[in-house]
Amino acid sequence: MKKLLLNALYVFRLSIDNVLGLVKSTINQALAVKEDLGDLSTATLNQLIADNLLFEPMVKNPRKSEFTEKVSKANSDRKERFLEIKRTVKLHLKGRDAAKKAAAKTVDFFFSTYWGMINEPMNTVTGVISGMFEKYNTDVVVKAAAATLALSTMITEFETSNKTFDVIYNQRLANDAAHELSASEQKKAVCNMFTEFCNALEQSANYTPNESVLKLFNNINELRRKYHGLEPVGKDKVESELVK
Repeated sequence: MKKLLLNALYVFRLSIDNVLGLVKSTINQALAVKEDLGDLSTATLNQLIADNLLFEPMVKNPRKSEFTEKVSKANSDRKERFLEIKRTVKLHLKGRDAAKKAAAKTVDFFFSTYWGMINEPMNTVTGVISGMFEKYNTDVVVKAAAATLALSTMITEFETSNKTFDVIYNQRLANDAAHELSASEQKKAVCNMFTEFCNALEQSANYTPNESVLKLFNNINELRRKYHGLEPVGKDKVESELVK
């Protein structure tokens, strides 16, 4: 008798999203015929379900963290501060006070290359602002002009706001990295149990077959063929990754 073999699948090489899709489809297919599965297949299926219950929330909500709202508020704060500086400078450019108008021209000339950058990607803005302040803090002429317009405190607070944003943004990056690492570790557990379930199903199809087991075998085989096509190309295959 020819032995039934499942299609090869390097499940560990799939993305986190694709692993979740594969495992959920496998669980749904298996639950439909659970009563007809053998003890080993049932045991590995139950563990696969348990591991996936931990894995799925990590995949679905990777970016929802306590820092998301903080980052948004910090970015809005520095943006409003910068726009307030811009409004003040533009107002004095139109004013009648000759001294303040001249000071406004000096400040406007310095900031002219930066006015539009505030709407760039948040992490890009941070670096641009930091570079801007390296120039501003050594330019006595521009600082004196800003003082004439009573902008010194406002500009200092804007610099502080940018530094605050940078701290919070990096905290979120660290939090996201820890979350991704956790998801990656749980991915390993899910992949290992998927392998165990497939091995058990393969044994059942060969040695204790029934109509439901054989139908499930074919359905899982088709899933494996489908997801095999989603594996990234151009990487060496590691023998231990192969689910047989």
